[in-house]
Amino acid sequence: MNAPTTYPLCVSMAIVHAAPSERGWWSRLLTTDFCPWANRFVCWLKEPVGWFVLATAVSVIVGLYLAPIGWTLAASLASVIAVGMVWPAVAVRAVNCRVTCGNAQIHEGDRCELHLAVRNRLPLPVWGLAVEGFLDRTREQSDQAATPTVALAFVHAWAISNYRFSVQPELRGRYPDGDAILTCSFPFGIWTAKRKLQDVASVTVWPRVFSIAGQTAMTGRRNAESGEGNRTGRTGDFVGVREYRRGDCVRQVNWVATARSGELVVTERSGPECPSVEVIVDVAGPSNRDQLADRIRVAASVLANLHQSAVPLRVHLGQRRFHVKRGWEGWLQMMDALADVPEGGLGDQRSPNLSRQQTSITIASDHRGDIVVCVADPSVNPRLMSRHSHQVIRRDHDLASQLFAFWTEVRDANLVA
Repeated sequence: MNAPTTYPLCVSMAIVHAAPSERGWWSRLLTTDFCPWANRFVCWLKEPVGWFVLATAVSVIVGLYLAPIGWTLAASLASVIAVGMVWPAVAVRAVNCRVTCGNAQIHEGDRCELHLAVRNRLPLPVWGLAVEGFLDRTREQSDQAATPTVALAFVHAWAISNYRFSVQPELRGRYPDGDAILTCSFPFGIWTAKRKLQDVASVTVWPRVFSIAGQTAMTGRRNAESGEGNRTGRTGDFVGVREYRRGDCVRQVNWVATARSGELVVTERSGPECPSVEVIVDVAGPSNRDQLADRIRVAASVLANLHQSAVPLRVHLGQRRFHVKRGWEGWLQMMDALADVPEGGLGDQRSPNLSRQQTSITIASDHRGDIVVCVADPSVNPRLMSRHSHQVIRRDHDLASQLFAFWTEVRDANLVA
């Protein structure tokens, strides 16, 4: 057997755009199914081989009753059908494929390198292999033609060929979200042979996380009776000093240490350990799945910022509720939970009944589809008319710039700079 060969490929995941809702009368006339009851009788014509079989039957009739040339046409068409069906069936069964990935967890929009190893056991090269369904989300239109994740023009005989290609998924989820299928329709494309791949690595696509400057000042009205100690804050005991990070308040700058080192240094203080902040994310399925996708991205950004600040969290995703653990394990817990939300949402959900003494953040959408973040903090001045603050994040504007200045504490960053 020949030595393994490696071929670099560069492909991207197909992005399916929604078809226009308003179509002309001529388009509706050509695309409307007037006789759906007859589909089961003519479904075999959806493959080109069905028309070849029909043409062969017509040629046989011509040869029987009209002219001998019909037999010639029938023999030619039968040969094309035999080769067009037998060779793809042999090709997909004569090769073994294995798909592995370099990184099992990525964020939306990040590139992931996949490795495809193909072993050809035939003494002949194989053409026209393709892998479908690996990174294809469920399409809105079931009759839409499938776009392969990767297609191979040529595989050497009696050899193991290795291919590298990069993908850039644009929607969260766990891939493959269905069966990864090896297909071949070479040489005539009249029939597609398929076989399910068994050795396929999984890839988890987390929602995109935008950077948020600063940190929240929420502490709750009372300290928690249990916990792992004080979290990072601004009003507690002195913990130490650290380098300045964009978003730090001007009052935190340690000017003596700054003058000694020549770079901005801030004082690190502790904050009271507060009861778990309840984060409620509306994951009900909207009419437009892009609204839910942006809502999940905002939730991921807020949760990442709170988790980095060591704020204890309790997340509500539909009927699922969980306490976020500390460190990397908690990060995986949050991102995996958000990635598991279906692209169409989880249906209707009931908001949890929270006490007025609990600090909570609710992430939902308004009637226009914009994201509304409601923060309820009982630690604010009780003489204020409302202890709730609402912040609207417009979907038609840049999400990154709006989330960067999400917490109001970043207003002093320009003064420090």
